[in-house]
Amino acid sequence: MKLYHFTPGELASLLEHATGNVALIMEDGAAFAINSTLSLLYALRMLMNRSTDGYLSPELRVESPEDRELILRYLIRRCSRVSGWAC
Repeated sequence: MKLYHFTPGELASLLEHATGNVALIMEDGAAFAINSTLSLLYALRMLMNRSTDGYLSPELRVESPEDRELILRYLIRRCSRVSGWAC
């Protein structure tokens, strides 16, 4: 699952709510399991070092259907806020 144009804080907040196995996939193919706050912060740091504009566009590997639903609901709410179609 590819996400686009996230701030580091926004991405961290979203991923902290995941309950199953979630991994951030780097451009070189390295994967960071987000099973602790330390690994999440390290992965975010790696992504921020590669960002040119301060925004992150990570690829995620999400195993749990509940976590996929959580992320998709967040993306729908985010798109509705930006478009003016607030839910």
